[in-house]
Amino acid sequence: MKESKWGILICSLCLLLAFSAPAAGQQKKPEPLTPAQAKAQAEAAKRDQQNQEFLTAVDGQATATVVRLLASGIDVNTKDRDGGTALMHAALRGNSEMTRLLLSKGATVNVADVFGVTPLMQAAWAGHSDIVEMLLQAGADPNLQSVQEIPKLRKAGVNALMGACMNGNLAIAGILLDSGALVNQQDSQGKTALMHAVQGGYARVVDLLLSRGAKTEIKDQMGRTALTIATIYGNYEVVCILVSAGANVFSMDINNMKPIVYASALDRADIYKFLEAAMARRSPQTAGFKSTP
Repeated sequence: MKESKWGILICSLCLLLAFSAPAAGQQKKPEPLTPAQAKAQAEAAKRDQQNQEFLTAVDGQATATVVRLLASGIDVNTKDRDGGTALMHAALRGNSEMTRLLLSKGATVNVADVFGVTPLMQAAWAGHSDIVEMLLQAGADPNLQSVQEIPKLRKAGVNALMGACMNGNLAIAGILLDSGALVNQQDSQGKTALMHAVQGGYARVVDLLLSRGAKTEIKDQMGRTALTIATIYGNYEVVCILVSAGANVFSMDINNMKPIVYASALDRADIYKFLEAAMARRSPQTAGFKSTP
């Protein structure tokens, strides 16, 4: 009898739990918003809409709309989903008038997006020298570096000078160096501004960097110097400049390969002959290279 009573009790509890549990797939209705919560939600939606309108106006160079929104109290440093501010948008597009307006309204000059990219980097990479000068005068730091891999460049640790050198922009490189840019900073792959310039074959930029103290013997993650990189990319004029500046023709990368080996393997006949002659004039023990790490 006792076992029967316990069985009945257990069955009763199971039925009670079954009827009290919500049906499968049925969700509990959300609690209604309080008036204060509803107001805050509506204000946030309105703010998001205004922020989007503001950034769109900057991109479209709609100065009147930008002025109106700023007067209404919108944050001049509002960001898009990647952390880009209106100042970054204006700098990238080369809009001098908009850049000047945003700076006058308190735009933060050294703000960075999620990749660590600043307005100065944007302007330098895009080749807008007038905006580069404007941002530097406003206090932009030329030595900040991106912190994450930038999708278009597929590398991190890039600064404004490297960006200018990637595109062979001599004028902007000079402006940045005059403003205190560090010539031998390295990106996440170990590349310097000089390496970026030689890769593109920008002889005049290479000359400028060397005259400002760029070191030829710094190595990237693959152990390659600027001379090795110039050889790989077949930039004969740049190879000649680097060797004349004292670059070590016997330098080896992590695979123990010298520049002349790459010249041979890649069929760079003119570079091969030049390096061969340079190696004949020097020896691995030759001291006094002009550029040292």
